[in-house]
Amino acid sequence: MHTLKPVITYRHGSVADADLTLNCILDLIVEGTWDWNGKTGEVLRSPGWFRMLGYAEGSFKRDVFTWENIIHPDDYARVMENFERYTSGKAGEYCIDYRCKKVDGSYLWITDRAVVVEYDQEGRVSRMIGAHQDIHERKLAQQELIEQNRLLKAGNVTLERQLSRKAEELEIRNSELQQKIAEVERISNTDSLTGIANRKKFEEELIREKARSDRYHHPLSMAILDIDHFKRVNDTRGHKTGDIVLKNLADFVAANIREIDFFARWGGEEFVLIFPDVTLEGAVRATDKLRQLISEHEMMPGLKMTCSFGVTQYQPGDNIEQLFARIDNALYRAKHEGRNRVVKLDCQQEKP
Repeated sequence: MHTLKPVITYRHGSVADADLTLNCILDLIVEGTWDWNGKTGEVLRSPGWFRMLGYAEGSFKRDVFTWENIIHPDDYARVMENFERYTSGKAGEYCIDYRCKKVDGSYLWITDRAVVVEYDQEGRVSRMIGAHQDIHERKLAQQELIEQNRLLKAGNVTLERQLSRKAEELEIRNSELQQKIAEVERISNTDSLTGIANRKKFEEELIREKARSDRYHHPLSMAILDIDHFKRVNDTRGHKTGDIVLKNLADFVAANIREIDFFARWGGEEFVLIFPDVTLEGAVRATDKLRQLISEHEMMPGLKMTCSFGVTQYQPGDNIEQLFARIDNALYRAKHEGRNRVVKLDCQQEKP
């Protein structure tokens, strides 16, 4: 006859006591835990999450962008596909290995496990909790074993000293190659005059933000701005002055938008903006503030300029062409109605 052992339970006198116990436990956990609220977009992370990656506790904003921006670029698409398959019900579990950027710029291999704990009335995820586990040493050991097996099968086993020297040489070559690749990528994605993102990079970022808006059901808005009467500057002061105005405007706008907003030169005197997690009305307020600041700012001594803005919001199902058609039409209206103004246009409004 087996004797049943008593089950030990912890009882708390209040919710506050229970929360204190939970917070103490989370603070002790070496690896990191996270809690995503799909309704508000807020993500809470345990102290261990920050310690594991070397960041100061609370140094990141409580949103999903923080997580996405530290995923290794080579792992990003695979992680997003896995996440979307699970949250859409196509996969029965969420568990994936990938690399996260640490505070020193290096990457740490982690296992990410999570479970949906709440859905809204429409069946969409409204709360999800998970944990990041440090598997870096295990992953490196696995990779080393795979490489050793490959060498054995190929009959290329060498002395340990030779392997070490080759590995060091390869690491140097890889580092040089990565630097060259990064430089080529930077040049291909940067506007040579203003130093901000170019049209190619903007289109890539818009596709990414569009997918992120669909994934998390966040609002997404964008705007286009055009310098009013810019031709007069080139005609009366010369193209060199015009280039200075473009460069100064780019610097000024970049300094007056949020860190997660994306700003690029579209071409000529036109610039474009992406406002993640911002509604149409919020984008109108942000661009109108920019419009006012620009009108009061001297682009160079004795020269002030104004800008016209067209604004719209992404709606599920919109393609890139529809979005650009709306902001172009909104900008046209702003110019037609007297310039130095913001005009919004949503998918329900008629085109001019």
